[in-house]
Amino acid sequence: MSLRIACVGFRHGHVASVYQTAQELDYVEIVAAVEEDVQARAAFVEPLGVEITHETMDEMMDDVDFDVLCCVDYYGKRGKIAIQALEAGKHVITDKPMCTKRDELERIMQLCEQNDLEVQIALTMRYGAGYQSMVRIVRDGGIGEFCTGIVLAQHPLAYGSRPMWYFEEGKHGGTINDLFIHGTDVMRWTTGLEFVKVIAAEAWNARADWAPFFQDSAQIVYEMSNGSKLMGDCSYLAPEKAPAPWQFFLWGTEGHVHLCGEELIWQRAGEGDVPVEIEAATEFDSPLEDFASHLENGTERWLSMGDCFRAQMASLAGQEAAESGQRDMAVPEL
Repeated sequence: MSLRIACVGFRHGHVASVYQTAQELDYVEIVAAVEEDVQARAAFVEPLGVEITHETMDEMMDDVDFDVLCCVDYYGKRGKIAIQALEAGKHVITDKPMCTKRDELERIMQLCEQNDLEVQIALTMRYGAGYQSMVRIVRDGGIGEFCTGIVLAQHPLAYGSRPMWYFEEGKHGGTINDLFIHGTDVMRWTTGLEFVKVIAAEAWNARADWAPFFQDSAQIVYEMSNGSKLMGDCSYLAPEKAPAPWQFFLWGTEGHVHLCGEELIWQRAGEGDVPVEIEAATEFDSPLEDFASHLENGTERWLSMGDCFRAQMASLAGQEAAESGQRDMAVPEL
């Protein structure tokens, strides 16, 4: 019997890879598709060749038997959709971020425990061989004890091709939560440390003055559980058509690593450059394949639910600090 997936929300381009992966897996069946916004159907659904089966999520929930709900709606709507599905006894996979409010995350965690359900956030960096190789080096002691790090996450604004709901009040939810959830996930995974404090965070509108509610710039400083500090810059200020890969700089007591896209540099004290072999550490290529295989075939998850929740909580805390101006704000423990 196949794992039955219902797709609700096609409001971001990330949906293409998620939907296509679901179609390619022989143990997955897409049994329903809903996009309530008519304009979004024309922009995202029709180019994918998706057949919309129901006009609303409520109608679909009443009419279709399925196992997993897949959500790629606009950010501010995702938490509500996930909660509705979990309340109905369905597993959930969402694009990142999963939600934009802490109380939504807390309710999602409560429902997972209460109903014995699982959630997956599409934190795609987990499935890149360069990231997996960086983790192996650091976890094996290749830079000694982690001391400090910088994460750069510049993106082009891509106005016109990026979904226009980004620039509507109440739908985006903030640039730290949008982008830096990748940073919180990768840094927890790489160092084995937890985020304990948001020392300072700012998010503001630097250039897109025609969309005053949109934060095209954000910077943040965290403290981690061994006392080390992490600085991050996540913005939509990269020049259009200029390469702007994610970059991770990690320094330790015995060396450092620098990951730029899939190019990885490793240096050790007294040795200089150390040869690096980029190797994949998992058979899974995507969060959906990882999650679907776990639910249908019983394989161990490469990206655990706890990791998803902790990355989401750390990015939400960063966004809250930026919005409130609060300094030295604790990241809630899970």
